[in-house]
Amino acid sequence: MNANPFRRGAVLSSEAGNGPDAKGEQDWAHTLHSLLHQATEANRAFEYDRAIEYLRTIQHIWDAKGLPEFSLDLRFELHLEMGKALASLGRHDEALLAYQEVLKYCREATHLPVRAETFMHIGQLLAKQGDFERALGFLQRAIGAGRRLDDPTLLCKALRNLGVVYVELGEFEEAQLTYDEAIAVARSHKDGLVLADLQNNLGTIMNMRGHWRRALELYRDALQIYRAEGEIRKCAYCENNIGITFTEQGLNEDAAEFFERAYDTAAEIKDASLTLLLNINLADLFLKMGDMDKAQQHCEEAELHLSTEGTVNGRLVETRKIRAMIAAARGDVEQARAAYTEAHKLARQIGARFLEAEVLLERGKLLGVCGCNLDALTDLEASYSIYRSLKAEGKRGETESVIHSIEYLYLRTFESMAVDVERKDEYTKGHSDRVASFSLLLGRRLGLHAADLKTIVAAALLHDIGKIKIDDRVLKKAGRLTDEEFSQIKRHPELGVELLRGKEFPWDVKPSILAHHERINGSGYPLGLKGDDIPLGARIICIADVFDALTSDRVYRRAYDAARAVEIMEAESGTTFDPMILNLFVDMVRQGDLDFIINPGTDQDEMYSIWSRCMDGQQKPYAATTSPSVLEGATLR
Repeated sequence: MNANPFRRGAVLSSEAGNGPDAKGEQDWAHTLHSLLHQATEANRAFEYDRAIEYLRTIQHIWDAKGLPEFSLDLRFELHLEMGKALASLGRHDEALLAYQEVLKYCREATHLPVRAETFMHIGQLLAKQGDFERALGFLQRAIGAGRRLDDPTLLCKALRNLGVVYVELGEFEEAQLTYDEAIAVARSHKDGLVLADLQNNLGTIMNMRGHWRRALELYRDALQIYRAEGEIRKCAYCENNIGITFTEQGLNEDAAEFFERAYDTAAEIKDASLTLLLNINLADLFLKMGDMDKAQQHCEEAELHLSTEGTVNGRLVETRKIRAMIAAARGDVEQARAAYTEAHKLARQIGARFLEAEVLLERGKLLGVCGCNLDALTDLEASYSIYRSLKAEGKRGETESVIHSIEYLYLRTFESMAVDVERKDEYTKGHSDRVASFSLLLGRRLGLHAADLKTIVAAALLHDIGKIKIDDRVLKKAGRLTDEEFSQIKRHPELGVELLRGKEFPWDVKPSILAHHERINGSGYPLGLKGDDIPLGARIICIADVFDALTSDRVYRRAYDAARAVEIMEAESGTTFDPMILNLFVDMVRQGDLDFIINPGTDQDEMYSIWSRCMDGQQKPYAATTSPSVLEGATLR
């Protein structure tokens, strides 16, 4: 509070001192005033348990001696100090009750400064408990009171706490605007300590938006002010933020130094909220450093605090996510999945969208590693959707790189699914990768943009996914297929789309998967589409698919060389293939542009190089690893 709105000597109501026991009541007034002073000093010294003892002694004496009613000033100060002590110890529910006692008696217009500060404290606590909607309401009331009172310090503090809630909700644009307003007020009134608080919080936003150097500048400026003012607790919070920034830049040793220094301070001043935060951050850091024992130790300390408090908030989601990551690192897949599922449920419960996206992404990675590809796609789809919406809301910096990483995970999952198909037939090994490679180069020759190229590459990887559902005896048959057997084979485009039903990807892959066996003259399957009714991606994949089949060994014949393959395909120009697209492809083959792809195997990292070349403007040279002109290859089914 800026200026104390209480009259420290007026601890009894106005009726005190009028009766026969006035002198005794005045003595008790002195005693209670002394205890209240000691409680306030204990809070300032971070001795919260001692502060609570003094405050409860005041209440006990008052009740035991049958003294007159508390004065309003004493009530306000007593319950505010009690709320501060309980909140610092992490006893949030009890702290809320203490602050609500203030509001119970704080009704007159002259009490507006007290009400404003109480609104702010309640808003802070509700945010820590994950009740963001109510937190926003109380903080907005505190801001309104600060404006009416023309109290810049109160206004800045309320705006700062509002910004914290926006950060928790992932509303980074709103948070930055809020801090900018508060900083302007603090500078105009030359309030250095409040300015430091705001710089510290704005540093968090800069870090989240990818401006980590600017974040460090803000943190260090704030830290300098805190040290000069002897603000030990705030120094620790700022050091924690610096540790986070170093962690995100991979500077783990530097991060550990700042985290551990802040952790020691938090333990010394018995700040439960800061200790919780640092336990989470240290658990995450040691997880990254591969020290699972220390990671688990700090994670368990955080979980113990949260379970004791019974709080459901973003911190609880983070601890569950870290517990899952530790279990995954130790190979305990079932425990990891259970912890991720719990973290996801909690994130949805409190509406923490950014955390939800993080949890889904991590669980998707785990499921992909375990070979649960369809489940992995479900999580990646949901995570991608959230990150895209956050980016659309102006959070480009903190989502762009994550979106790219999710696209790579999609690619890895698609490739894994393609491998599942190829395991059924050793002669098709690498087929989907090569079809994707051919399709990419042909798409680039057509001048397609990045989004279209990615759609085509993704669809090419999955074009044969429906063959998983085809009987092995039919798929691997060496001789000529019967009409009934060929009818089974012809169902694989539909089976592929059916297998992916309910899955929504960043790219519209299903039309190209369904139509990659359509013919330009309408004689293909499964729908008999003709000409431009066949999706462009399907027409490209069809050419790449047939060419790779012709230039690869199959169970029923040896491969053709590239020259013979294009002769066979040119004979089908205008019937099976789009003439314009085929002509471009044939030119590429004859110029040797595809030689490095036409081979029986695919390099382990080749697909990820291919994916990176899907970006607009990236005209990277294609360095051939092998350049055979005649290969052992296959025909098409």
